[in-house]
Amino acid sequence: MARTLLEFFADEAGDYLQKFERVLDTQEAPDADELRRLARALRGSARMADQDAIARAAGAVQAVADDLLAGRRHWGPEVRAALGSAVTEIREMVGAVEGPQKDLAERAADLAKRLGESAAAPPPPVKDDERFRRYLGTELRGLASEIGDALGVLERDPRNREPLKNLLRRIRPLRGIEGVDEIPSVGAAVAAVEEVILRIADTSATVGPGHLVLFRRAQQALGDVATELIRGGEPGPAPYGGAEIEDLKEQVLDTVAQREVTWISELFYDGAGPHLEDCPMAEQGAGSWEAFFALEATGTLDTIERLRLEMAGGGTGAAKAAERLAYTFRQLRERAVIFGHADLGRVARRAAAAVRAGEDSPASRLDVLAVEFETTVEALRSYLEASEDEDRGKAIDRAEESLGAVTQPSEVDVVDIESLTYSPEGALARARELSSEAGGLLQVTEPDFDRAHLLLEEVLGLVQHALHGTGVTR
Repeated sequence: MARTLLEFFADEAGDYLQKFERVLDTQEAPDADELRRLARALRGSARMADQDAIARAAGAVQAVADDLLAGRRHWGPEVRAALGSAVTEIREMVGAVEGPQKDLAERAADLAKRLGESAAAPPPPVKDDERFRRYLGTELRGLASEIGDALGVLERDPRNREPLKNLLRRIRPLRGIEGVDEIPSVGAAVAAVEEVILRIADTSATVGPGHLVLFRRAQQALGDVATELIRGGEPGPAPYGGAEIEDLKEQVLDTVAQREVTWISELFYDGAGPHLEDCPMAEQGAGSWEAFFALEATGTLDTIERLRLEMAGGGTGAAKAAERLAYTFRQLRERAVIFGHADLGRVARRAAAAVRAGEDSPASRLDVLAVEFETTVEALRSYLEASEDEDRGKAIDRAEESLGAVTQPSEVDVVDIESLTYSPEGALARARELSSEAGGLLQVTEPDFDRAHLLLEEVLGLVQHALHGTGVTR
């Protein structure tokens, strides 16, 4: 019989509490960082199971560990007793999760008061705290990396459950960080990955192309936000894929919900056989990965188009958009090569190189590059939509032709040499300026004879040019 989410939570919470007790039972002062980690993990697990009261109680324990780490509290018998009592209380609350939630909420509030927390819910972390942003960015980058590792395994072995377990272990402590869901796209990405993993476990489903697309889009979104946070910035309201991730999640969950149940008796023949039939699913199986790549690459091109438009907008964000655009083109190239689309990979590599070459250009040049890339992106979309090799070849030719225009150096304006020389009047005016400057160098306490000598030589040349028109350049 399938276990319920609350049963899973009860087991996991019991493990955390048991480890917490072992840490408290040490003779010396316990590792406050370990206490904090366990409390945060319990809090994240409780939030995942919609047990807000237990999450509140675990948060109060985490606050005590934070105080110990910061030196606001000092370890002693009183703190040990308070934490021991809190663990006992939380264990009882875990055992009563199927009872009235109001009672649990009251117990959590009372526990928070006893541990020194105010009765009100704890405020979210200060968003302009640079250390918090860097810390959260590092955590999100770690999760994005974990998703990448999981994708590498699941693409080869869709029934492997270990990568999914590792992802949940990463997600649960992260969900325990107050305010993390308020950051654009982070809450959507983390919740979507978590919910889909739990649905896979609940239905014993095989990881399919739709799941992989969702995981990869979540990885991209989390990676984007992590980079912004680590740099010291704060992700704004601009979407990092949150709406798209929500849509993908709904599609995946709807597909699972609509799956028809097949009676086991229908899987057997009445007669002894032999029974030979065509198996269209075998043919579709190979094609499904092609469809998966097309769907994934289309999503990547959507990201490229968004970054292209940001780069075209100019301003201070153009250079950052160009940097991310180059990275996304490289990512497209890697995936194209893996799935056997070498021509597409070649175009993506050239596009990435063209963007990198222009990253340090003025905003006006980046705007021109962005406009020129429009044809390239359209050609790559045509490639993905084409079903015939001939049509794909034409799309690649069009993309490479457009890249040739992007990378072609602009025509150099020819400058008349005469415009680079002084007129006689200009030469005399410049000679007077330099003569005055040389005189000043000789009238100080420590004259600079070398510099004055050079200036006077230039004065003589300018005078000669004014008298004879010898063409001395400015």
